[in-house]
Amino acid sequence: MRRRIRRIAVCAMAGMFISACAGGDATTERPVQLTATVIQSNLDLSRGTIRVQVTNQTEAPVRVDDLTLAAPPFPERTSQDRAVILPGRRINFRVPYGEPTCSGQTPTTGPASARLMADGHAADISVDDSSDVLRRLLGLSCGRQRLADVVDIALGGTWTPVAGGQALMGSIELQRVGAGPVVTLEKVAGSVAYTLQPVDDAEPIATLEPEQAAASVPVRAVALRCDPHARAEGKKNYVFPLWFSLDGGAQIHVEVRGDVGVQSAMDTLCES
Repeated sequence: MRRRIRRIAVCAMAGMFISACAGGDATTERPVQLTATVIQSNLDLSRGTIRVQVTNQTEAPVRVDDLTLAAPPFPERTSQDRAVILPGRRINFRVPYGEPTCSGQTPTTGPASARLMADGHAADISVDDSSDVLRRLLGLSCGRQRLADVVDIALGGTWTPVAGGQALMGSIELQRVGAGPVVTLEKVAGSVAYTLQPVDDAEPIATLEPEQAAASVPVRAVALRCDPHARAEGKKNYVFPLWFSLDGGAQIHVEVRGDVGVQSAMDTLCES
């Protein structure tokens, strides 16, 4: 009876505990208290991942496996990482976040939680997002979805050498695929090796009106770095950030990748 009372008390303690309180040998049970927060670096963003940082608040090592992040309206995803977390230490578990369900003009995130195996027992913990990582990511993802529903964005297929081969004249092509808002190109930028510059100094750079089916935006490509370290970035050198807005709303950051023809043309900038 004394063991039974002890068992109930342990299972009622605040914090996160192993779900084995429902069964098993009470003499081997102990509370396993973990805390978690979500973080994301620029590298994570480029990989389509976030990290759940789990901290062991107990005085004994805890093995964590099969961590699944539930962060609506993002789909549930499971990390491939597993680790033994020492007392007082924290470990990051990388999780792919997938495309969220975007409903309404201002979609919102729900409470985040993580299901995991702690020392072989199933457990649930809440995940802190006080840094608004998920909210910002939701805004970015849903903004990109709205933009993709309205316009197709690509680098043009023709890039002509100018200035003695020191630059290329090309274009960003906008093709309307859905009726609706004004599409405005607000800003363009470059990669480690190459940069894109608007030919005109107009602000905004370009606008696709609701009645327009397409627009071709002249841009200039210039080499920034041709050293081996920069060239080692490979295909990342041909990915260019662009910022758009819809009907003058918040800016939406997207990336456009040059195809093989664009890549070959830009490589000539480092050969001249």
